[in-house]
Amino acid sequence: MRKHEFSQNNSDHTLFLKRNGGKTAALIIYVDDMIVIKNDEEGISELQRYLASEFEMKDLDGLKYFLGIEVYRSKLGIFLSQ
Repeated sequence: MRKHEFSQNNSDHTLFLKRNGGKTAALIIYVDDMIVIKNDEEGISELQRYLASEFEMKDLDGLKYFLGIEVYRSKLGIFLSQ
């Protein structure tokens, strides 16, 4: 990920961050699960293409579950439930 200017977070080694101007990207990896967050749609597509070229992966679209935590989005916000 360093090749793509991501830096590993010191307090959470599964979190990689990249900041470029007003754009931010976060990549969270745990064993075979991954969350990609970015405020730039083109950047997300580019990152997903790179990761797919390096690893076998599937895009499961919007986040619904991660590490046993259910993620629910509504107009009121994002809710987490375990």
